[in-house]
Amino acid sequence: MNYSTYFKLFEPVQEQLSGVYSTATLVISILLILWALNFIVGLITKIFSLGKTIGTFYRSFIHRYIRILIYSFLNLFPKRKVS
Repeated sequence: MNYSTYFKLFEPVQEQLSGVYSTATLVISILLILWALNFIVGLITKIFSLGKTIGTFYRSFIHRYIRILIYSFLNLFPKRKVS
């Protein structure tokens, strides 16, 4: 019994399946790229929100004490006169 003739019957099915495979690969690639972009945008949004919260807290409660400390430290040294 020769099986090669039966395999020739499956060639159109194999061509159809290879087209489906390439289309599925393209769809998966596009979905992965969109997921990565969404992940990056989400990270940027969360980091911005965290920075804004920390900056607001610093400016409201800590900045005045740090500013006084820095001015006091700078006033320890005499100022040079520029001629």
